[in-house]
Amino acid sequence: MFYQKAYKVDEMARVLANVSECFFIIQGHFINKEYRVAVYKYDHEYFLLRDHRIFLNTAKTKGQIAGDENLVLPYIEEALEENKYLLIDKAYLRLELAILDKMSKHNGIDIQYFEFVD
Repeated sequence: MFYQKAYKVDEMARVLANVSECFFIIQGHFINKEYRVAVYKYDHEYFLLRDHRIFLNTAKTKGQIAGDENLVLPYIEEALEENKYLLIDKAYLRLELAILDKMSKHNGIDIQYFEFVD
């Protein structure tokens, strides 16, 4: 089972400190660039997922408050199995969130957050 919630950029650092497993997508449209990242957190590791299928398939869940984790987790697992990820440091992620927070005042930033519960 997953639960989905909308967060603002400045709330994400606090949320991440209190969960052991989650997944989120951050998208933003800037003047010269489109920003799009997918991050999976498991325990204390952060995986920057580099598989475009994740964006396509999770778009189907947008707006759902809760749902079957099989709508999301298989795509994360495929990306991990196919080595389509980079391990990122928590400090790097916090820095990125701080930068996005500053930029979100002038640009729209959308966060699609999933928390997995057994």
